[in-house]
Amino acid sequence: MTDLEPDRSAIDELLDRAVSALNQGDRATADELAGRVLAVDETNADAEEVLAAPAGNGEIRRITILFADLVDSTELSTRIEPETYRTVVGRYRDEVLRIVNSYGGHIGNTKGDGLLAVFGHPHPHENDVVRAVQAGLDITRDVKRLSARVRQRFGFDISVRVGVHRGLVYLDTAQDDVYGFAANLAARMCSIADPGTVAVSEAVERLVRDNFTLEARPAVRVKGVDDPVVSFRPTAEREATPASTGPLIGREPELAAITAEWNDVVSGAKSLAAVAFRGEPGIGKSRLARAAVALAKRSNSVVLELLGSPLHTEVGLYPIRKLLERRCQIAHAASPQERLDRLTAELEARSMDPHALVPLLAPVLGVTPGEGYEPAAAEGNRLNAQIQGAIREYVIGCLADRPGLLLAEDTHWFDPSTLEVLHSLLQPDVGRGLIVMTSRELTSLRTSTAVQVFELGPLSHDETDQLITSLHPRMTARERNEVVRRCDGVPLYIEEVVAKIMEQPANAGDSVPVPDSLYEALFARLRSSENAMSVIQAAAIIGSRFDVGLLRSVVAMPDNQFDVVLTELRSSRVLEPTEDQSWRFRHELLREVAVELIPPSVRRTLHSQIADVLKSVSSQGDRNWPIIARHYERANRIGEAVSAYQRASRAARHVGALSDAMTFLSRALNLLDRLPEGRERHRREISLRLRHGFLVAAAEGPGSPVAAADFERCLELGGTDPLADELFATLMALFTYYVGRGDLRRSQKIVESLRVGVENGREWWLTENIGGSGTLAWLRGDFLDAKEQLEQAAELMKVRGQHDVEAEWFMPHDPVVLGLCGLAHARWIMGDLAGADEALERGAARIEELVFPQGPFSLCYLQFIEVWLRLEAGQYDRAVELAAQTRHRGEQHGFDQWTALGASLHAVAIAMSAMAIGDCDSPAVAGGIDAMLGWTAACRYVGALSFLTSFDGYAARLLIAAGRLEQACAQIDSGLALAKDTGMHYYDAELLRLKAATTEDPDGRSALLSSALSLSRKQHAPVFALRAAVDDYTLRGRAALPSLAEAVKELSPESTWPELAEAQALLAQAQSAR
Repeated sequence: MTDLEPDRSAIDELLDRAVSALNQGDRATADELAGRVLAVDETNADAEEVLAAPAGNGEIRRITILFADLVDSTELSTRIEPETYRTVVGRYRDEVLRIVNSYGGHIGNTKGDGLLAVFGHPHPHENDVVRAVQAGLDITRDVKRLSARVRQRFGFDISVRVGVHRGLVYLDTAQDDVYGFAANLAARMCSIADPGTVAVSEAVERLVRDNFTLEARPAVRVKGVDDPVVSFRPTAEREATPASTGPLIGREPELAAITAEWNDVVSGAKSLAAVAFRGEPGIGKSRLARAAVALAKRSNSVVLELLGSPLHTEVGLYPIRKLLERRCQIAHAASPQERLDRLTAELEARSMDPHALVPLLAPVLGVTPGEGYEPAAAEGNRLNAQIQGAIREYVIGCLADRPGLLLAEDTHWFDPSTLEVLHSLLQPDVGRGLIVMTSRELTSLRTSTAVQVFELGPLSHDETDQLITSLHPRMTARERNEVVRRCDGVPLYIEEVVAKIMEQPANAGDSVPVPDSLYEALFARLRSSENAMSVIQAAAIIGSRFDVGLLRSVVAMPDNQFDVVLTELRSSRVLEPTEDQSWRFRHELLREVAVELIPPSVRRTLHSQIADVLKSVSSQGDRNWPIIARHYERANRIGEAVSAYQRASRAARHVGALSDAMTFLSRALNLLDRLPEGRERHRREISLRLRHGFLVAAAEGPGSPVAAADFERCLELGGTDPLADELFATLMALFTYYVGRGDLRRSQKIVESLRVGVENGREWWLTENIGGSGTLAWLRGDFLDAKEQLEQAAELMKVRGQHDVEAEWFMPHDPVVLGLCGLAHARWIMGDLAGADEALERGAARIEELVFPQGPFSLCYLQFIEVWLRLEAGQYDRAVELAAQTRHRGEQHGFDQWTALGASLHAVAIAMSAMAIGDCDSPAVAGGIDAMLGWTAACRYVGALSFLTSFDGYAARLLIAAGRLEQACAQIDSGLALAKDTGMHYYDAELLRLKAATTEDPDGRSALLSSALSLSRKQHAPVFALRAAVDDYTLRGRAALPSLAEAVKELSPESTWPELAEAQALLAQAQSAR
């Protein structure tokens, strides 16, 4: 194929998807896919059919079409009498109609002397394309015989051309007609066939090459088709369809039984052995049969094959006839005399009596008495018994006292007489032989102690995986899982679906349609019960597994009739019960075909009915809501689908399924464009985005840009009225987001805007408003103001009433917990360790009242604040324990932020613990440095800035301890620069103090400590002031005593801050040394 030629497999895949979309009522997708085909193959007729398909009750289907036409009928009509012409054409039509009907086809339309027949509608079969070609061959043969009679009576010849094609057509079930290019191409195939022959298209050749001998014909141009058309001429039926050549996997016991029985026959331990395999189509019966044949042929033993044919189930002794034709080397077109001659020669070669056996075997070959032999002297049942006896004698003669194999394949297609012959051969006097039988049904197998019967079941998951690997070692995990899901362990399905995947180009997308080679068989099984289609359709729309009660509620059918239909579908292997009291399609591929066949209007109605039934029995937290939502969506009831997805998200939240909860809200948001524009749609979008942003913030952290996009979209839709519910909720969510980003200016504006709402009907939120203001003051370094506001907020919490927080708060951490954590910050920086602990204890008590995700998320936040507190207080063991809990909880609930931060703080806490005992060279210190440098870099990258300067401080502490002073100084400078840019000065004093430790210049160090001390006092941060004073005393000695004494006095005498005791000890030591 050149670069300019279209990729045929890609085009076929796009067309399959287009047809599926069209039958699902998705006209836009069907047109788009058909357009993509035409973009690379501008003359593709199937794509044009999709675009031109009318809307109505018909169906777009791939179907097999046969067109037969008398050769030169117009010229003939001009030179013979009209009555003669009518008689001849009438006989011709009768022959064609008889043959088409005999193969299950349907003639719904005639065009002049041309007859168009469809195979697969209205009565489908598992091999309709084979039936159509076989019908075409029979038409040419029978018309040839008709021509001989016409010549004898009227003096002229007639001939017929037949064309067969399979493709897309529009089935107009009301008018019993077909439309489309495929029907026209079948007629064009007919026009290029030689008189007395059949021409089939490439589409047909791919599906029948194993059933017929085909000759490729030169490409020719035909009317209405731009490119030359390639055709094939079927010349004869193949004797047997080649079995799959794929690996034989998962059948070790059966293969062992065949081998053991054959070895016993060869060794003489047994004179006769019999093995039978029963199972559904595609399960591997023929593959085992071929393995038995290969085993016998390796021993150079005789192999006799009786092969059932679905086209000849009512033809007496047909498998015997084909056996005789193969053994006697009789061609299909052999004359009666040639048949007799070859039969006689075969009997003589076997040392059998032709005089006795020819009269009994010749009728089996279709040779009647009077064509070269005398009839047997018997009639009726007696004649039938003699014929069966002759057949038995012939089979025994073929074995000739040496080991041999008799294969009876597909005995469910054997006629009664052939079955009687087969059963008569299961006797010890037959000779030394192994009989292998296969069938879909036990009724056609002779079950006795002499026959080992194996019921073949589906392959296990591991066996399926092994088969897939052997067929396509490079298949992706996703493709492998799809094959397992769709094929249900049936080897043939696995092989065909894998082959379809291998044909697909890399850019073909995810969907792989049901392979053509399986489609007809699956479709025929679905249509095996005339009254079952409404039940099948409803079950297919419900899903692979379904509750019978739900199905019964959806199908408009009396209970007794429903039960009968369900029994029929179980008997025909379409549906089956499961162990959990539900039902399922026996194969997923059956359901896929069933769904494709449902007209779009019926499909939407079923989805609607199913959703209504499920909704009527579902509670608020029911797990059916995602299913209900999908059914409403496919029923085009978009408003109800959006509501159901929102309920599905809430139900998922309540069981801790955070990812599912986000996914359901995303689906709801994606549907909004299909609702009418207006205020109601905006209101619904705000509601959804607030909740979606809430969940994203839980997963990724409050600083998530995705969450911010949701909230800012709400701001865009909500207007400017601070009293409006949507705007109030949006602003509260954005406040937390902007704080996380270190955007104090916007955060302050939001606090001021929210105060208007608080003072006009939302007094319950006054606590959060004051607390938010206090949090901003703390971040700015206004610690005294921060503490006053946060203490006020904490007192208000104790006296306010209950409120539905969930209705207006869309952040994953609870507002009460946030306020108490802020209070803990305000207290510890004042040296009030006990007060900080009390605030955290109140926060922990509040968390016990919360559900997922706010409960676990808020606990992670509270533990982070406590880790910070323990690190500042030098309580490293507790910090290590808390950080590990935070990391574990983040992993457990899918909180990525807390997983990463918990791990980083755990490493830092271990490192600081090593520092505390003077082990600065410990690998733990290096690990802590790497963790904190990685975390600070990540925070800067994603813009999570609110606590970043304190993390810079932790990194600097570890770097200083490790002697990496220059790097520590750079880290500190980054923190100070960030503080200057954002106005977050809460950690400036500590950063200045740490920076003093990075320089060896005493004057420079003294100046930095003086700045740290001065800033600490200005900010009312006695803990930071105390640290700076201690460092200054260590540097300057007695000259710094006044500052140290003042710093100690700034802390409350009741303070339990650990560093206070160290400072007091230094003062006492200095005073005693005077």
